[in-house]
Amino acid sequence: MISVTSITDKYILQPSLIAKHKKTLDWLSTSLFWKKEMSFFQKLLDNIAPKLSAIPDKQRLDHFQHFITYYNAELIDSLRAKLRLHEKNLAEMLEQKNELAKKYFEEHDELMGALEGANTQILLTKEDLFDFVGKAMT
Repeated sequence: MISVTSITDKYILQPSLIAKHKKTLDWLSTSLFWKKEMSFFQKLLDNIAPKLSAIPDKQRLDHFQHFITYYNAELIDSLRAKLRLHEKNLAEMLEQKNELAKKYFEEHDELMGALEGANTQILLTKEDLFDFVGKAMT
């Protein structure tokens, strides 16, 4: 199988494929960062949990813990698997010298949309989480 990053004279990458490959690698890196963030967020919650006594605070804590559990144990791993498969599909497309495979381009757009959505949700939740933790620590 041809590696996307190997040097070969058997194909010429379209500039759009190079950009898609780079974007996929960027998201793989970002997803590793998300995993580390989820662990950090859980540690923050573990530290403030004993200090919370009000039911609304405990409910918010529970909400954040469910978010972390879902993202860390399911969503991020699922997206990472899709990213790796996406890279494999690119390599196969190059091996077959079929750089115009419509399915790959559609798959890429769909996957990038899912990643953007997850990123937006993580950023919004992170902001809420930090506000919550900041108030709980005062």
